[in-house]
Amino acid sequence: MIAQLFKVHETPGYSFNVRHDIVAYFYNQWHYHPELELVHIVRGTGSRFIGDNVDSFKEDDLILIGANLPHLFRNDESYYAANEDIQAESYTIHFLPEIFGQSFLNIPENKAIQALLQKAAYGISIHGDTKTRVKKLMEDINFAAKNERIILLMQLLNVIAYADDNLPIAHFNASHTIHKTDESRLNKIYQYTLNNFAREITLAEIAAIVYMVPHSFCRYFKQRTNKRYSQFILEVRVSMACKLLAETEHSIARVCYDSGFKNFSNFNRHFKAIAGKSPLEYRKSYKTI
Repeated sequence: MIAQLFKVHETPGYSFNVRHDIVAYFYNQWHYHPELELVHIVRGTGSRFIGDNVDSFKEDDLILIGANLPHLFRNDESYYAANEDIQAESYTIHFLPEIFGQSFLNIPENKAIQALLQKAAYGISIHGDTKTRVKKLMEDINFAAKNERIILLMQLLNVIAYADDNLPIAHFNASHTIHKTDESRLNKIYQYTLNNFAREITLAEIAAIVYMVPHSFCRYFKQRTNKRYSQFILEVRVSMACKLLAETEHSIARVCYDSGFKNFSNFNRHFKAIAGKSPLEYRKSYKTI
């Protein structure tokens, strides 16, 4: 996928970067970097794109993003207003895959960690008791010094590597298709879609955003995202519907229209195809969590 190369700032005297950010909103450009990224969303809600996956994010999400895997976290519109009462907060660790050295990873005791770094190429969502333990280790690393940091990072990766409740995020390894040219096109497409998904977006309209004709745009988007634009916008709308079903008491009919669907039967059909259950089933299952 075409994305912007993002430079992760190095911390002098350390081999990897640890940050605790409290900001108005998260960095919202489609980007990648050679470092793996472990991020815990402390505060904040919005939409996330990781590889070919479209979903919402919320407070307490914990995600491991592989090296060079393109991603984007875009907060909800309320975060872009001048409102000091709403802020986004996260703990983030960036580290290069070769941080421990290949010879060290190749020893039998580290095979699970080596496999984890490979699986991270698809992104990993971390849950349950594993999440609780990893969050504590992330906080410990933030205040640790010198070699204690690298020991804690090893412990953290070991906890994730042996967890049985990790969930993959992307369906294909997008890091293999990154190019350095034409960096802004997908960013423009994604941002325009997120700003306008609640209404009809014609192919001619979205193609014009990147100065293409519809036929060329369709070919371009499919080649770079492994999906049609029509499928992509369905996933954006279903993601918004999931968020509304989970966070509001709106009727399912209102959720249908607020998320950009104009036909209730189509909404039910597409929602079940993407989310794996009906809107009503999704709301009931979410309320029992």
